[in-house]
Amino acid sequence: MGNFLDFGFLGNSCRQWLLAAAFVAGGFIMGKLCSLIMSGILKRLSKRTKQRLDDIIVEALENALTVLIFLGGIALGIQRLTLNEAVQLWTGRILGIFFIVVIAGAFSRLLKGMIGQYVPSQSSGLIGGRETELRPVLRNFSDIIIWTLAGALILKTLGHNISALMAGLGLGGAAIALASKDTLANFFGSITVFVDRPFRFNERIKIAGFDGYITEMGLRTSRLRTLENRTVIIPNSIFAANPIENVSSEPDTKVSQTITIRMDNGSAKIAQGVALLKEIAVEGTAGTPSAGLTAIGGVLGQISFVYSVAKTADYLGTVNRVNLEALRRFEEAGIVLG
Repeated sequence: MGNFLDFGFLGNSCRQWLLAAAFVAGGFIMGKLCSLIMSGILKRLSKRTKQRLDDIIVEALENALTVLIFLGGIALGIQRLTLNEAVQLWTGRILGIFFIVVIAGAFSRLLKGMIGQYVPSQSSGLIGGRETELRPVLRNFSDIIIWTLAGALILKTLGHNISALMAGLGLGGAAIALASKDTLANFFGSITVFVDRPFRFNERIKIAGFDGYITEMGLRTSRLRTLENRTVIIPNSIFAANPIENVSSEPDTKVSQTITIRMDNGSAKIAQGVALLKEIAVEGTAGTPSAGLTAIGGVLGQISFVYSVAKTADYLGTVNRVNLEALRRFEEAGIVLG
């Protein structure tokens, strides 16, 4: 038996070949065992948690870890063999390439899973219409980044000097970024909205002096329908650079008005006007209005009038009804406005 183990083949004894085969077989078995643990125990544990992230990580790494452990067994087995310099160099390079491809594939699946989970789809109700364009764009963008880096590492593994290539890519990327800075700013502005979710489709917001409802959002621009029923095209970079006031997130919308009134109405009439404003209750309002004489002068005075429009009510229609009711009551009481 000892003579058989010492028998030479391709510059290595049978003992060395058997030991190398044992490491390869051990790597294969350990990889399968890891796959069973990942698909069995870890998957069951991750499904018990409320977070989806752990499920995504397990699914992305399950097959990759199996292959990496097997490749590790092959690498350890090759180290037990006596090989000439060229064979040892190229086997190391080939294994390194496999390692890079497997790891890049795992990162690609992980990022795609996270994009699918955390970047909302049209059915989620956020924005709408063209929103579904963002997922494939982000998936393709992440794939380009990952596989470009993987390709550079493969070239380095094969012995190529990639310093000049990386410098060229850096200069080219800087030139592209400068040439398309507005497009990139709009793109990342849309990502900011999708990730932070400051508003939803058809919610009323105030931003950069505009007040209205978001009706559509693309990767570069969004459409806002103002209270005057006009459409405003807004670059998405505005969302990242300006505060966003989500009016629809409030229970009710507070409306504050200043009513100018003639002082020659007399104190009694003015007090009656304030009382009349406090009694206004029309369709669409919520709560009790408040009013008070906040400024007086020789000819004109000012009454501050504050009321709330219900969240589900027609904003413009409600404001119109309140103003007409206030005007009607003032006319009936003989109160003259300024």
